[in-house]
Amino acid sequence: MLDNRRPPALDLGVVVPVGGGEFPLAYVPEILCVDQQETLLDYLSRNLSSAGYEVVTCLSWAKAKEMLIEGRVQPDLILVDPVGTNGSSSSLQEVCELAGSTPVIALSTGRDPKSIVRAIQQGARGFVSKPFSLDELQKAVSDALADGKASLAHARPSPTPPVHFIANSPAMQDVQRMALRVAKSEVPVLITGETGVGKDVVARFIHMNSGLSERPFVKVNCAAMPSELVESELFGYRKGAFTGAYIDRPGKFEFANNGTIFLDEIAEFTSAVQAKLLQVLQDGQFSRLGSNEEILVNVRVLAATNQKLEAAIKQGKFREDLYYRLNVVNINISPLRRRREDIPAFCEFFMGRYTKQYESKATEIPPSLVETFATYPWPGNVRELENTIKRFAVLEDAKAIEEELREKMSNETAISIEEVAGEYVDQAVDSRDLDLKEVTRRAISRVERDMIVKTLRKTNWNKSQAARELRVSYKTLLTKIDQYGIDPSEL
Repeated sequence: MLDNRRPPALDLGVVVPVGGGEFPLAYVPEILCVDQQETLLDYLSRNLSSAGYEVVTCLSWAKAKEMLIEGRVQPDLILVDPVGTNGSSSSLQEVCELAGSTPVIALSTGRDPKSIVRAIQQGARGFVSKPFSLDELQKAVSDALADGKASLAHARPSPTPPVHFIANSPAMQDVQRMALRVAKSEVPVLITGETGVGKDVVARFIHMNSGLSERPFVKVNCAAMPSELVESELFGYRKGAFTGAYIDRPGKFEFANNGTIFLDEIAEFTSAVQAKLLQVLQDGQFSRLGSNEEILVNVRVLAATNQKLEAAIKQGKFREDLYYRLNVVNINISPLRRRREDIPAFCEFFMGRYTKQYESKATEIPPSLVETFATYPWPGNVRELENTIKRFAVLEDAKAIEEELREKMSNETAISIEEVAGEYVDQAVDSRDLDLKEVTRRAISRVERDMIVKTLRKTNWNKSQAARELRVSYKTLLTKIDQYGIDPSEL
């Protein structure tokens, strides 16, 4: 077993961002890439070097093993095709055993969940399926390196990277004030909101402004892990705990000791994991899989979900006692369509990031596209806006993106009308009480209400502008709003 990480060049307390992570100043993380395909090794070398890493490549595991044992390479991370090492997937066990505390990412053409489970059980910290995108690769590398740093007993965790918290809207200003108030208290916080609204950003903001900011921040994406692996990933396991457990492995809670753990999509936990998590919240202790030894930890828990946990409790899918343990403070993040004041700031921030990353010639977003951004409902929230701006930075084709977003809005309206009509036709067939006139009246009222809501959403509750766009008088619009019980919270 190797534990041959190089000491940092300078004091661990001074850090600069490298390749999406945080590492000591003048310290360049080294990555060993092992694969039988020269073209893939060239791709890995070029892109990881550009991201700020030092890269060593090998065409065979035998050669890489020799270099590791002789100390000619001292990687912070190993990327390896477990099949390509010697023709057998079981070779991954040998790689992980020799790597010791050095994280290993398996590169494989297999995409089935069993392959992922097997790779993780054999000791891999990550799994990337070929072919993979550059974003997938960089995220896997950054996450694995973060885990590797946290698992080193002699390394003091580096501070959390700065959080770009945009709060131009009253809704986000309220969130920011609440986050700052609870940051120092170290009580559990439940962060709720639709997918893509920025729950991760709020969690990091709380950690950064807490007394634990110099301590580990460990994020766990519960939805991204196969259910069979969640318990072992969170709490670790002892050697021999199950088939393929060839080494002792600490879990995320041990990595986060004396710091913060962020459990994203908490509703995805099985009942067994929920029970163990409840024990950690109550007693601050747990045991690894295959062990009776209790491990004490002092961890602040932040959790997030896009689901209604109250409904999950009624359905028996989520423990009520765990809910109340987690929900000491609840921070709800509004969808982007209800805080359109934040859109210009997001545009400026993401343009600055991606024009630099992709060496784009685009200097600003054209006014017509900005106007479309302001009216589009953003069902994917900030994440969708970010990806749209990233696409603009790469393609520099504002007209195509504008047409795409307008088409989506038109399709949304068309689908809504079709669904409403179909719904009331079905009701008419099933009920003797509904005649043709009543079906027509109800369908028209439903479509009319939807159109008013969409227009008010588009104009950010500017009723005068909405009346002009709907081609009705201001008084008529006010009457309709009252008639249909339309509230600003719907927007």
